[in-house]
Amino acid sequence: MSHLGPGQTAGIGGDRVLSLDIHVHEDGWLSIQISDQDRLTTVLGARPQGDWIAEHRGRLELVRQTWPRAVVETVPGTSG
Repeated sequence: MSHLGPGQTAGIGGDRVLSLDIHVHEDGWLSIQISDQDRLTTVLGARPQGDWIAEHRGRLELVRQTWPRAVVETVPGTSG
């Protein structure tokens, strides 16, 4: 999600597991969709205050500085 901006969508999960997608609309609103392939889909709308993307990028950088291996490794012993 490090490149998320207006008109873009970022997500995690999918296929046969729970998924989360965030779409940033040009007017600043967000569509947040949580889907479970076998059960239901929920969509929420939100309008965050301020420069929330920059704030979250700053928090992510703090996490990366504190736990660099845990953030970079998706599975212990692997990278990316």
